[in-house]
Amino acid sequence: APLRSYDPMISPLLWTTMVTGVGPDLHGVADFQAIDDATGKRVPITGRFRKVKALWNILSDAGRSSAFVAWWASYPAEKVNGVQVSNLVVYETLRPKPAGSRLPPGIAFPDDYFPRIRPALHTAADLTFEEMRAILRIDRDEFEAARREVLAPPTSDEESANRRIVQHPVPLAISILTGSKNYATIAADLAAGRRDLTAVYFEGIDMMGHRFQHCLPPRLALCPDADFARYRDAVTSFYVVQDRLLGPILEAAGSGATVLLVSDHGFKTGAGRPVDLLPFTTQQPVEWHDEDGVFILSGPGARRGVRLTGRATLFDIAPTILYLLGLPASRQMPGHPLLEAIDPGLQRAHPPRPPVASYETLGGPREAVATGGPGAEEAEQELLANLRALGYIGGDPGSSPAVGAAPAGGSPGLRTVAPGGAAASVSTGPGAATQVFYHRNLATYFLKQQAYAKAAEQLLLANERQRLPKNYQMLAEAYSGMGRTDEAIAALERGLKEVEGMDPESVLWMVQIRLASPSGRTAALGVARRWASVTAARPGLDDAIAALLAENGGDPGAAALYRRALAADPTRVIAAQRLYALEGAREGAGLEPILRGALAKDPRIDEYHNLLGAILASTGREREALAELRRATDLDPDNPRFAANLGATLARLGRWEEAAAAYERAAAIEPSPATFMKLGSVYRRLARPEKALACFERARDLGEGGSGPVLGIALAQAEMHRLPEALATVRLGLERHPDDRALRELEDDLVRRTRTPGSAPGRPGSGR
Repeated sequence: APLRSYDPMISPLLWTTMVTGVGPDLHGVADFQAIDDATGKRVPITGRFRKVKALWNILSDAGRSSAFVAWWASYPAEKVNGVQVSNLVVYETLRPKPAGSRLPPGIAFPDDYFPRIRPALHTAADLTFEEMRAILRIDRDEFEAARREVLAPPTSDEESANRRIVQHPVPLAISILTGSKNYATIAADLAAGRRDLTAVYFEGIDMMGHRFQHCLPPRLALCPDADFARYRDAVTSFYVVQDRLLGPILEAAGSGATVLLVSDHGFKTGAGRPVDLLPFTTQQPVEWHDEDGVFILSGPGARRGVRLTGRATLFDIAPTILYLLGLPASRQMPGHPLLEAIDPGLQRAHPPRPPVASYETLGGPREAVATGGPGAEEAEQELLANLRALGYIGGDPGSSPAVGAAPAGGSPGLRTVAPGGAAASVSTGPGAATQVFYHRNLATYFLKQQAYAKAAEQLLLANERQRLPKNYQMLAEAYSGMGRTDEAIAALERGLKEVEGMDPESVLWMVQIRLASPSGRTAALGVARRWASVTAARPGLDDAIAALLAENGGDPGAAALYRRALAADPTRVIAAQRLYALEGAREGAGLEPILRGALAKDPRIDEYHNLLGAILASTGREREALAELRRATDLDPDNPRFAANLGATLARLGRWEEAAAAYERAAAIEPSPATFMKLGSVYRRLARPEKALACFERARDLGEGGSGPVLGIALAQAEMHRLPEALATVRLGLERHPDDRALRELEDDLVRRTRTPGSAPGRPGSGR
């Protein structure tokens, strides 16, 4: 199955969700880095930020064994029933170490495991030219020079060292391959131990994608000819290498093991790649991520030859693993075991256990190995250097922006354990302060959930740390979602006044918000006048603002103004939405080339896929429409309009089961009378009158005052052979709608049927 990720698609958040079953609002890992309280330096985010138990803790509490290798944010290693090798291991094994050198504390648990496995591991010095030549089309001299660069100790010039890898991709590929081979060696060793669960995280495919995906065929202009010649096979060849590395792990695990392979997100390929943004652009690499990752289940626990029909998400991974181990999920986990992927015989023998309330109150507290020392600090800084090289983080490594306190709640119950195993001290918090992106990432998560108040709270914290344009734009979105339009406007205006780089398009949004507010046109004109000097510099923006004002005033020239605004910038979503609203789907077919042109530039504009789908459906091209509407719902699965439009198109194609699923999704997101009426009609088509009846009743209860719900209720009752009830329902409806022809025809039909038992129910307008 494809495995649905979530925004923000940032690895520490996503991999922590997979081993906790909850989102960053609960697990607390919401960024790549933090600020160390003691030194003021940036450090990678650690397990001390995690506020809940992970699978390794849950299994230990249940008396089960586990082994985890290189999992994101697993440093410092925790005391578990089994083995934990933290995510700093690659930097401990990249270069040869002097004889007798000690392992930095916190890298692994128990403390005797890593010294035992270390002789089986290899450094970059052991990598051969033939191994690298299988990935990159380079000559031996370039390989040797790059390997020397990797093996050289970090320079004292941190900025130079941190930029080195992005300037020289061959050293990066060498370090990736070295680390991946060592991960595989450790994982195979641990899998042979037949523990209840062995898990390993491989970072190589993601890192190779961020450095070389733009050079995949067909070549993008972003990839110079010389790079294309050398790196065109880098990503696909590394997939072959990665696949080969899994072999020894599966062999060590044995044929009796059930194997789960997952990724936290996908990667854009082919025509779906950004054409104007390198995959390692600072703080924008997620633009290259795809929402769908990989889910593969194999082995004795898996159902054979099945592709899941339901949507699998990251939140389902922990519950599925717990189910396979005979343990319950918790009610804190929004996901569910993916039973459709599980062997039916296993399900019959072992039905899912009722969920526990929370795993936080079961078992003992989490315990972490003591940390510190120059070796660990060097490994942490090298991890940050790689993240900086790949664009995940930015900034000068030697300084930090303004920061605030550690997140409320800290890491309750997390103790520090010395290498000997005794509790050395009690940690009352992560020991590091959060940065702006920690809070903005949480806000992104909350906005997707429409938890607007929580999003606003996080964005205010983000602004306390560093004022950035996107903070203000997201804050306005949160206030607008809460209906607090004055505060939404104030947030945008503060951004325009206080920070550089604020998007002038914010003025267009402010005008739209004001026109819909009680203050109306007068306030909107005031906004437009106040920021006229800002909007004048952006081509077509004044036309879009004038169009909004013209439409509000009933001026028929509004459509022409919207078209001028879109000619200047076809990605101006507000203008496209309003033009569609004015002209409708058929008349607005002239929008189609504009939408297609904009999507060629940016295929992630979900509203454009939705509008294009509506236009295609209205002009008889339902199958083309279906592809666009599916893409819209993929990009924004929580948008009820998109789900409802998808349902309508599926219904037009007679694909009733799929239509029902789409309407069910729309109704769950935003219950509305119209959606329940359509869903009820689909259920009638599927001969499920009980469900149809519930939908029509819900539409009535939500305030649909017309005759539609009454008609639907009566028809469903008739189809359930409850003829007297159906007739009574119709007659009550006629008291309110005496001139309704469909109700009158249904009354006549029901009267005849009560006199002639066994006759089939009629349809409104059928004459029966």
